[in-house]
Amino acid sequence: MTVGGIALGVIVTVIILIIGVLVGAYCVGEEQWVGLIATIILGVCLIVGTWIGLNWYYGSTEAGKRAIKTQDSNFNGGITREVTVYDMDGDVLAHYKGKFDVEYSDERILFDDENGQRHIIYFKSGTVVVDEVAE
Repeated sequence: MTVGGIALGVIVTVIILIIGVLVGAYCVGEEQWVGLIATIILGVCLIVGTWIGLNWYYGSTEAGKRAIKTQDSNFNGGITREVTVYDMDGDVLAHYKGKFDVEYSDERILFDDENGQRHIIYFKSGTVVVDEVAE
């Protein structure tokens, strides 16, 4: 789970707990214990459901898996990749391999290699292939 997902889960949990405490404070007296128990059960179910839902999202959806991979890349200095630049005829112009992040825009890619050198590749007149390399 990402840091943002954990923060969201904590915020939702705190809100549910605050609402539960407020409802529990309202349910003071001998006759209202059923409402208090129902509030506790509902609060626990909502909190557990929130965490199960977040765990499902980050473990079972492609968007969640991409978010985890992006966070992992940001925290660990990039992903091991190969960047190959081809001209219009399919000939290789340049090849880079290393652990780095790649920034994409409409006309270029930008990355800093492991030696700290910045590479800006404009690909209007060719093709750039960026592949993740299994470690």
